[in-house]
Amino acid sequence: MGTTKKQTLQYSFEIIARLVQSHLDIWRENDSTKRLKLAGEVYAENIRVTDPAIILNGRRAVSDFIGQLLNQHPGFKFRIAKPVEVHHETAVLSWEFGPDTNPGAITGTDIFTISGDKISALLIIADGLTPQLN
Repeated sequence: MGTTKKQTLQYSFEIIARLVQSHLDIWRENDSTKRLKLAGEVYAENIRVTDPAIILNGRRAVSDFIGQLLNQHPGFKFRIAKPVEVHHETAVLSWEFGPDTNPGAITGTDIFTISGDKISALLIIADGLTPQLN
């Protein structure tokens, strides 16, 4: 028996849900060794991350960037701001980054491209930090 479209779609949702949660775990991890190990499970080897401040290529560059970000903002953590949206090989995550006393200190959106069972590209939009068109 072949796989139905509904089964394939559900399988994709399950993969994407796991990847998004694991992505958040990476961005919450202070230990660089653990973070890089998790990155190997979630990100394609040649992942490209486009952040308002920098373009990163590869897991190690992404992990190092996260470490710097967490060091600059002690006590801050990432949280999901609203349900993740998914279609085809794309997922959209709205997030908050802040301390427990002000969880929405920084907000933004991650747009993922999924290839197979890994995140191959990530576009980060941080609210107020990217140019806006009128």
